[in-house]
Formats: sequence, C-alpha cells, structure tokens
Amino acid sequence: MNTRLLVAVLAVMALLLRGTPLSGQPSLRNLTGTVQDRHHEPLNDAVVEIENENTKGVTSYITDRSGRYSFKRIQGEVDYRVWFTYRGQRSGVRELSQFDDHHNATINLVLKSH
Repeated sequence: MNTRLLVAVLAVMALLLRGTPLSGQPSLRNLTGTVQDRHHEPLNDAVVEIENENTKGVTSYITDRSGRYSFKRIQGEVDYRVWFTYRGQRSGVRELSQFDDHHNATINLVLKSH
C-alpha cells in the first residue's frame, strides 16, 4: 500500500513540474510578423530591427517576398522595441513587453507615410 501511495505522489509531482523551467534557466520566445505599406501590400527587403531595452543591443532582419520577418529565441524577461526602415522611411516603434507571456508573439508593422 505504501508503494502505491509513493508512486501516486511521484506521478503528481512529475506532472506539476513538467512545464516548469529550472531556476536560473532563461525563458526564450519568438517574435514574428509582417511588414506592409499603407495599402497593406507586403514590403520585400524592409529592414526590421529589434532593440533589447536592457542592453540596447539591436538585431536586424530583412523581410522576405511576403514581407515576413522572424526573430527566434529572444529573451523572455526583457522588453523590446521593434521598428522597420524601407527606402529611407522609418515606421513607428512598437513595444514587446516582458509581461506579454506569449511564447510566439506577433507584431505586424505598417508604414503609415505617403
């Protein structure tokens, strides 16, 4: 009887700990989206930049033919600023908060100028 109880307790503990990251292990997430002009046409070769608010480090990505961009495995406990430039024009800045707990966040960017 004690063996059954021990097995049951261990099974419940394993289920509870299954999705919990180990302490000290940073959480990572992904940021994807599309870049479009004011007519909602995709912008190929736009330069999307993401700035880590803690380090002020900036990483760039050039959009594909469909205007898509992707930043994989960015730190989860950090706020980010995201914007793009295209042929000398710059979009507004969008924020990705560390409190946005989506593992796969999406921010679509639109160029509002004429």
